[in-house]
Amino acid sequence: GSGWKPYNRIKWNLERQLTDGQLPTSDQVLAVWQERSRRQSQTRAAASWFQVGPVNLSGRITTIEFHPTDPNTVYIGSASGGIHKSTDGGLTYTNLGDDLPSLLVGAIAVHDLNPNVVIVGTGEGAGGASGVGVLKSTDGGATWNTTGLSFGLPSGHGFHVMEVNPLTGTVIAGATDGLWRSTDQGDTWTQVKTGGHYYDVKIKPGDPTRMYTCRGSGSIGNQVKKSDDDGLTWTNVGTGQPPQTQVGKTKLAVTPADPNVIYANYVDRSTSQTLGVYKSTDNGSTWTAQNTSLNMTNNQGWYNLTLAVDPDDADHLLAGGVELWESTDAGVTWTSIHSFSIMGTDTDIHWDHHAIAYEPGSNDNVWVGTDGGVWRSTDDGGNWNSRREGLPTYQFYDICVAQSDPIFMLGGSQDNGLTPRNGTDTWTTSTLTADGMVCNINPTNADAVYGEWQFGNHVKSFNGGNTWTDIMNGITGSGAWVAPVDEDQNTPNHLYTSTSAGIFRTTQGGNLWVNVAPHTATWISISQVDGNVVWTSGAGNPWYTTDDGGTWTQTANYGFAVGGTTSKILAHPTDTATAFVTFGGFGASAHVAMTTDFGATWTDVTGDLPAQPTNTMAVDPADPTQWFVGTDFGVWHSSNGGANWLPYETGFPNVVVTDLEIHKSNRKLVAGTYGRGAWEVGLPGGAVDAEVAVSPGPLNLMLDSPAPNPVRDQTWLRFAAKHEGAVTLDIFDVSGRRISRVAEL
Repeated sequence: GSGWKPYNRIKWNLERQLTDGQLPTSDQVLAVWQERSRRQSQTRAAASWFQVGPVNLSGRITTIEFHPTDPNTVYIGSASGGIHKSTDGGLTYTNLGDDLPSLLVGAIAVHDLNPNVVIVGTGEGAGGASGVGVLKSTDGGATWNTTGLSFGLPSGHGFHVMEVNPLTGTVIAGATDGLWRSTDQGDTWTQVKTGGHYYDVKIKPGDPTRMYTCRGSGSIGNQVKKSDDDGLTWTNVGTGQPPQTQVGKTKLAVTPADPNVIYANYVDRSTSQTLGVYKSTDNGSTWTAQNTSLNMTNNQGWYNLTLAVDPDDADHLLAGGVELWESTDAGVTWTSIHSFSIMGTDTDIHWDHHAIAYEPGSNDNVWVGTDGGVWRSTDDGGNWNSRREGLPTYQFYDICVAQSDPIFMLGGSQDNGLTPRNGTDTWTTSTLTADGMVCNINPTNADAVYGEWQFGNHVKSFNGGNTWTDIMNGITGSGAWVAPVDEDQNTPNHLYTSTSAGIFRTTQGGNLWVNVAPHTATWISISQVDGNVVWTSGAGNPWYTTDDGGTWTQTANYGFAVGGTTSKILAHPTDTATAFVTFGGFGASAHVAMTTDFGATWTDVTGDLPAQPTNTMAVDPADPTQWFVGTDFGVWHSSNGGANWLPYETGFPNVVVTDLEIHKSNRKLVAGTYGRGAWEVGLPGGAVDAEVAVSPGPLNLMLDSPAPNPVRDQTWLRFAAKHEGAVTLDIFDVSGRRISRVAEL
């Protein structure tokens, strides 16, 4: 709640992308996307990826935009999971454009004069991650094209807001580098204000000739501005606002109940506390502080801040910070409402607010978007119901699979804790109210799981993640935002982690940790062949031990230029002397390195993999020639020692992949993504073997998707069993939701 957590979250995300200290430009992002698109035609005929969820839970939402005349049609923008559209008031959603060059959505506008035109500003303004400018659809989101504001943009470019003048059709966009204007429905753009973040744009109800905007960075010019010429020129407006040197992020609100009234919710640019809610009753000419004592943002106003005023009551306001607040006296006094569950429920709102919008034509129906999805109220904020079902926008840092259970998974996610998958189509809301990070599942007992929350706070569960116990005994030093931890797959309860004080080991399932090395690590990988062999990677050359931490050896220099930060190290699944290291950044240097002699020498096995942040890697233990890497542009596959790479995807989104895991018995590759949840696909030669050795009892198997997928009028699934017994067939749609069950075949 202090702002330290979202700051470190964004820092972690940006550091993955840095090349020579710089974030990518829009041209660099587009170049990798274009190469990925070109190579998709060469991709091997793989089974289709299947989204395993969560579809009943959701991740960070950045914007909510309605069709101007149809309140049932709504577009939802997510921080890193793309655009989602509903035509039934949020009961169901369709994902739009999983193959867009960027799924980082900062703002959306539906054109008032032609609602089939949908304009999207990519790059989350508060997140600092680079988008690719403005994308446009002329068919309600079915297809998309780049625009004149897609190329040549600086690194870290993103959007905060877009607004359409209902009279002229002019589009005004507030971005991280100023204010932009388009008079041709988003095809071409002119920058009308330069420098600084422009956080909001509002049009005076009933008089579209008057517009308002607000700037909030730098030391001067930070205040509400007005335009009376369709957004072409802007001037500072009004007396009584907070000092310009203090003003940071600001949100505005206007209402048809009194078009002369405008509200502003200001944040202090230095502390990110709420400066106050201010009101003008004369079109912004003079301002009065309504409340300057309530810190509704908990010092993270740069990250989460919203404001809305009732369409038929100019004294009734809703404002979002960490929680949702309500005022019925024009912002003088405030009450926290429906913020009892930090993680959100079907009727209570998740914390951290980023979007708020009333439905067009309604005075009572209002929506909010948070770090946990979307909620809707039909009584002006009195009661709320979740509209996050079918919005699979989870941001996973890590994902793990249960080798003893084909269904159970556990994922650490941004602001949604450690989330277990306990059924074929159900993920359970985390009881850990934090950012969930790296997790591990006991290889023989899926009820015994390990996890952590930010900064290396380790926990353990004996009931599949339903409840958690701290296991920090013996650990000293401070952990990284995403601290490494790995469990021995042959000897459960044998784990390694790292803090600023060095490397720690436990042989007691976390009951006691012992410091076994002074060096630090950002990632750790225990050999699946021999648990005495442990590899660590970090800022320098990797280290390894062959005697369970008794002695450590640092490997030789790579001998070639590597990419950005070291992302992960992977112990080869069948050879203790072999390991892989992956690297971030967009630079033209190594992104995958390999050693076969305990680091005495290294080989650059990047091959023709496009220069992109390479975040994780998996090697098929049944066929170690099959390599997979998870990047900022999906999953890539090599079967010739890294000489050549192709996208390993049919139906996989262009999304950041943070983790790859292999389910050995099911022959599945599982991907955890930062924005589109978890996915799985069959491995090469991945049909489920008819000879599966299991202990007595029921067995769950998952068949590969039929071809074509989706099927047309019928399909055949053939399977055989050696012995007679009951068989149940579950059928899922493309969103991962079970739609039919055929029992006792």
